[in-house]
Amino acid sequence: MCINLKWVKLKKYTELTGDTENAVHSRRRDAKWIDGIHCKVLEDRNLWVNLSAAEEWVEKWGAKSIRSSNRK
Repeated sequence: MCINLKWVKLKKYTELTGDTENAVHSRRRDAKWIDGIHCKVLEDRNLWVNLSAAEEWVEKWGAKSIRSSNRK
């Protein structure tokens, strides 16, 4: 069975990706992830992560990291 989810709670996101809750909160604090695009907090105070936006961010961020490390 294949389920195509767009938004998942933070705990599920960390289970799926191996990322940490602290890393996600750090990206929000540093404005690397934008509320409403990459993540959002609902009325129940749960943080939800947009899987496709997070994946897109990783692809762009990863490309920048590779380019900067090649310059050394």
